[in-house]
Amino acid sequence: MLSLTRDLLRHTRDPSSVVEQTEIKPLTVALWSDFMTNPSLMYGLFSPDPRKLSYDPDKVKVMGTKDGMINQINVNGVEDLESFHEQIVGVPMLLRVWVAPTRNNFVGAAQPSHSRVEGDLALLVDTSHPMIRPQLEQALDDARRILQSQHKFCVQIDFGKAIDDWLRTIYRRQCCSTFRVRGHDAFLYITNYGKPKRCLECNPLWCLLFGPCWLLSAPCYKLFRHAKCRDIVVRITAPVVRRTILAVNGKIVEK
Repeated sequence: MLSLTRDLLRHTRDPSSVVEQTEIKPLTVALWSDFMTNPSLMYGLFSPDPRKLSYDPDKVKVMGTKDGMINQINVNGVEDLESFHEQIVGVPMLLRVWVAPTRNNFVGAAQPSHSRVEGDLALLVDTSHPMIRPQLEQALDDARRILQSQHKFCVQIDFGKAIDDWLRTIYRRQCCSTFRVRGHDAFLYITNYGKPKRCLECNPLWCLLFGPCWLLSAPCYKLFRHAKCRDIVVRITAPVVRRTILAVNGKIVEK
């Protein structure tokens, strides 16, 4: 079992790759454990507090409740959707995501076979950035029209592609090895119906493992959901940067 923390630290030790930055980037990630230990890691938007995250809600929004972080926002009408739009779009937004890349190494590779890495990350999204805001605005406009017509919708903001591209810069392809990003939880849902069942997506692995069961259940589910709810998918592809603190001098750096 490989450690995502260890691999990230190893990647940071390259002095040529470390540049201090203060401008908020479109997508910023940090190890969740690092963020909770040093909340100021995220551009000083958070401050240390022994009991909870301390921040100015006018400067940053947190997708969470007193019971923990969430990734689904339920709306009951146009007023709820307008409130979400006013509060979220235009300010940084913090989410907690989970990633799990898989690297398979063949004979002669330096790493053991079927090595897996997993990790919880803090993801800060600058919703005012021009690579992100227009997509969010369009999706919320579509959702508003669906609500006004008394129908169901689910806006699915997918950060998976951006995180996959970032992970590939850390786990570069080596000789006699392949790299594949496993399914991970990097979504934010805004809905008046419910989020989709990811296990019933058109995934070749599910088809291979569960064959007839998947072929019987998945198409029926997709037809049912299509009849009941309009899915609006927003795929964010903005570049990701990682923030960390150097152990030597406590300096915050990003790459």
